[in-house]
Amino acid sequence: MLANLKVKGFESISKKKFKNGGGISKVKFRSRKDPIQSCYIPKSAVSDKGIYHTILGEVTFKEALPQSFGDCRLVKAYGDYYLTVPEEVSRQQSENQGRVVALDPGIRTFITFFSESSFGEIGISANIQIQKLCFRLDKVISKIAKAKCKSKRRLKLAATRLRGKIKNLVDELHKKTARFLVDNFDVILLPTFETSRISKKAKRRIRSKSVRQMLTLSHYRFKQFLKHKAFETSKVVMDVNEAYTSKTVSWTGEIIHNLGGAKFIKSPTDGRVMPRDLNGARGIFLRALVDTPSLRECIC
Repeated sequence: MLANLKVKGFESISKKKFKNGGGISKVKFRSRKDPIQSCYIPKSAVSDKGIYHTILGEVTFKEALPQSFGDCRLVKAYGDYYLTVPEEVSRQQSENQGRVVALDPGIRTFITFFSESSFGEIGISANIQIQKLCFRLDKVISKIAKAKCKSKRRLKLAATRLRGKIKNLVDELHKKTARFLVDNFDVILLPTFETSRISKKAKRRIRSKSVRQMLTLSHYRFKQFLKHKAFETSKVVMDVNEAYTSKTVSWTGEIIHNLGGAKFIKSPTDGRVMPRDLNGARGIFLRALVDTPSLRECIC
């Protein structure tokens, strides 16, 4: 039975990956060094008293178990243990009020948003805080190679804890941002921010430090999570084109070819200045209205 469940799970994941253009999956054993390990736990073994409590003893959960749930997984991630409990949840039905927002993902500011009635920034300088932890992790890793047995084990545990802290900070940023967006808007315009393509050495125009910050912020993972939360709350996430939105002055239509890494954009005609990321979000908003005429009905 356990083998059948593994095969079914692998088949569903492989089909989804192939459908999304990820190619054919390869089967391999998980490394013992992987910081995330998990095992299957049947729902019959889980109760309010713990997991196999008659054999392993009673355990207190931090959160109450749902009344009905399916088979679970016990996960060890970065030194902490979690019991993942699946349950059926009905979608939240909400009235579409036509509130449209455009997002501009970035590195200095995680998300800049622009709508008809508001604008703002989320995760300002989040990359700097996370980058400091990455530098600490680099120092620990450099010490591991020179350390002896006991010290090496202690340093490896420290590195694992730092990786977990970095991931938790990024996850918190993703979840709070997604919650804010689905609570305040009905249609979310999100450009295709292809971090893997941008970070390739052969064609990239940004330095390695920026690449690391961009990859650590995990914009693609945020996009997948945002779509999941939007589905739960009956909201809409639309993939839109952001070509030339940063270089184009959003209030005059002029294109600034030598913008480079400037934080602000200035119109050569009237001399007015706007933050680059906000101009990009506004440009994405205006371009989407032209490319998708049905959006005009939402804001009119």
